[in-house]
Amino acid sequence: MDDAIGIGLVARPLLFVALAALAFLPLEHVAAAHAQRRRRFATDLAFATFGQVLVRLGLVLVAGGVLARLDAAAPDRPLLAAIADRRARFVVETSVGLLLFELAGYAYHRLAHAVPALWRLHEIHHSSEMMDWLASFRQHPLEILLVTLAQNAPLVLLGVPLGAHATVLVALKLATVFVHSNVRVPLGPLRFLIATPLFHHRHHQRGGAVANFASLFPIIDLAFGTHSDETSRRFGVERRLPDSFVGLLLAPLRRGDR
Repeated sequence: MDDAIGIGLVARPLLFVALAALAFLPLEHVAAAHAQRRRRFATDLAFATFGQVLVRLGLVLVAGGVLARLDAAAPDRPLLAAIADRRARFVVETSVGLLLFELAGYAYHRLAHAVPALWRLHEIHHSSEMMDWLASFRQHPLEILLVTLAQNAPLVLLGVPLGAHATVLVALKLATVFVHSNVRVPLGPLRFLIATPLFHHRHHQRGGAVANFASLFPIIDLAFGTHSDETSRRFGVERRLPDSFVGLLLAPLRRGDR
């Protein structure tokens, strides 16, 4: 592997984590949604550093190849090419891309809670008992590969141009950190249009009916009857999982671990 590529694989995810910390740590200090503060950092810091590097390698080695094959089957003419104005076309392409990305993510998310094999991976993300910006990185690398393929495949197959596609990826990556953050965002009625930490924290509620599967648009949950406007304070999963980074990586792969 070229040295420059290798450095990029490590530096880019770590740079994003550093920028997320600079943005959200002050916000969580001045506008906290929950008074409780995390006391343990090691496991989620490992997911945010070593885990992100593993994810980056997997995306390059596996997801990139799969999506490249799908791209070969995509139409030659870009999506919405009939729109003459380039700026208007970009806005519409990005909007359509966001909606497709969200719908695919919603479908995968519902499956992740219904299919035992997928839940064992997704359960790692739900094992965090503290909701803050750092908790957003507690995701099993294998699950990130699967959801990346599920969400990106429709955009590739329908020929969403690279510029709009990249904008969608950046928007959802930022939104993922935001909705996990311990930040109070009083949007009023607008909370039904844009996902907030309050909305997503309800999804992480320990016990009770699962709700709020969407990442960005709560209206998707409203449409499918999975929306809840309740406030949650108790997070995590009912059964005991390992506390360490390595233990959580291996937990879904153990045959007797159910």
